[in-house]
Amino acid sequence: MAVFCLLCAKRFQTQKALQQHMEVHAGMHSYICSHCERPFPSHTTLKRHLRSHTGDHPFECEFCGSCFRDDGTLRGHKRIHTGEKPYECNGCGKRFSLKHQLETHYRVHTGEKPFECKLCHQRSRDYSAMIKHLRTHNGASPYQCTICQDFCPSLAAMQKHMKGHKPEEVPPDWRIEKTYLYVCYV
Repeated sequence: MAVFCLLCAKRFQTQKALQQHMEVHAGMHSYICSHCERPFPSHTTLKRHLRSHTGDHPFECEFCGSCFRDDGTLRGHKRIHTGEKPYECNGCGKRFSLKHQLETHYRVHTGEKPFECKLCHQRSRDYSAMIKHLRTHNGASPYQCTICQDFCPSLAAMQKHMKGHKPEEVPPDWRIEKTYLYVCYV
């Protein structure tokens, strides 16, 4: 017998799975990655994250052979091949293959611009537009080290860069979010 989350209508096979899921809504992050100490709300999300450390990509696309860390990402990828667009905008009827594309598009109707440049305070509807904007500031990359002021082109590059600093150089209240040259209000 399936059970459903009353908050988001997600379906679960067992009561235990539902209880673990409810921790997501409660903001509890009790599953800690042994590699990077990042907290996760469920065993499932931790397991998926661990693949980023191992490089494991067990889900293969039958159309092109590309491999992915999880089934959800593979399903979204397959829509490139099938043309399926299951997400429809209630405002204009435009359809999208990925849920986040619909969420970003919906901001066209609401006028919401949740991404703000820390350098000039210009705002944008989506992350990719903000990254393009940041490069107008003398080619600035979206991440800047708060210790040595070096720029990094990606979050992974910034994480790697930070490992090059001595632990005593890193302030005790330092967080990766402080390196973002943009703010997101979502």
